[in-house]
Amino acid sequence: MMNTMQTDRIQYLLKKYLSQNCSPDEKKELNLLINSLQDKDLKAEFRTLWTNYSSEATLSEEDSQDILANILFDKKHLKPTQRRKTARTVYFRAVSVAASLLILISVGMYLRKENTLSGPVIAKAVLVSPDQATSYIRNLILPDGTSVILKAGSTLHFPGQFAGKTREVILKGEAYFDVKHMNSKPFIIHTGTVKTTVLGTAFDIKAWPGQKNVIVSVTRGKVRVEDEEKVLAVLTVNQSVNYNLRNTDAKQQTLNAEETVSDWTKQDMVFNRTPFESIAQILSKRYGKNITISNVRLANEKITSSFSGTESLENILDILCAINADTRYAINANEVTITSKN
Repeated sequence: MMNTMQTDRIQYLLKKYLSQNCSPDEKKELNLLINSLQDKDLKAEFRTLWTNYSSEATLSEEDSQDILANILFDKKHLKPTQRRKTARTVYFRAVSVAASLLILISVGMYLRKENTLSGPVIAKAVLVSPDQATSYIRNLILPDGTSVILKAGSTLHFPGQFAGKTREVILKGEAYFDVKHMNSKPFIIHTGTVKTTVLGTAFDIKAWPGQKNVIVSVTRGKVRVEDEEKVLAVLTVNQSVNYNLRNTDAKQQTLNAEETVSDWTKQDMVFNRTPFESIAQILSKRYGKNITISNVRLANEKITSSFSGTESLENILDILCAINADTRYAINANEVTITSKN
């Protein structure tokens, strides 16, 4: 049985050795103390050491054995017969000590991992004003409830509240609008000299600065497109107008507007065995909300699904939580929490 002084001294010397601050004399002392231990004391001693010492490095089994074998000082002072007799005992004792320490390190790492698995994983939203272009697609909700998908590199200027008899915004780039219907307050998008007016409908506008054309494509409802002098087109579902800004020529055509829109709105919204955490990061950036997943195990769940990108965040989360059984979500202002029922 060890006394308190021996226990404290072994712990002190082991800490010094593992931090590479042990002198040759201290190594010899440590060896003598270790060899004085009874086998039944080994695990208790190293368990106490592990409780009071936090290793910053993960040790392999080979490294653990090397460390503890090296603690056993060179027995050159022994006679050859003593050295041979001792060698085998020393080796197995070193292996025993190393195995004990390795088990304790593994248990400690496992417990730390389990604690991590119970902790939340947070995808923080990076909020950038729609007046500023970003490298990613953004889904916006305007003050009147109109939803807008703003293509990467595009900007949209709109007021904090739509006062007066109209709702007016200024677009540079490309965006998909799903306009909240208001009979008494038309929605007007300005793209340079071109003005697009709607009451309540869904459509895509492409009007990049420096581009010679403005293209409007309608997926639902009716849209009026005009310049400073005249009406260029009145469009309904699956119709588009391509207006040449230089010669003021407007060409109207029929197309599959849904496909035209989803060609770009679904970017980054197709998931193939994608970890929930990665999906949360995309959604957080796209919808401008912080998303917290309750634990790492749930965050690592792999999901396969695809979206057009025109859906609301609620629609997407409904589907994701239905795919990943026993999962639910809650939205509170700009915070989204995803938890497991179990």
